[in-house]
Amino acid sequence: MTDQLQHPHEPHIEILKGHPSDQELAALIAVLGSISGPPPPPAPEPARWGLPVDKLRYPVFSWQRITLQELTHMRR
Repeated sequence: MTDQLQHPHEPHIEILKGHPSDQELAALIAVLGSISGPPPPPAPEPARWGLPVDKLRYPVFSWQRITLQELTHMRR
């Protein structure tokens, strides 16, 4: 934290020639800011339907069905 306080922030844009007004600088910054666009949306979570383990057809009351599905889903 003390290093940040001792060293001033370096500018991102440096004017090398001419004397632009504050309005011209504001317009330039607005244009450059609009070019970047919004951040990309987060990737959707993969759907859990259609997993091969779900295609196994054990009877509803079978202990194998419950155990195998729970173990397989926990591994992923």
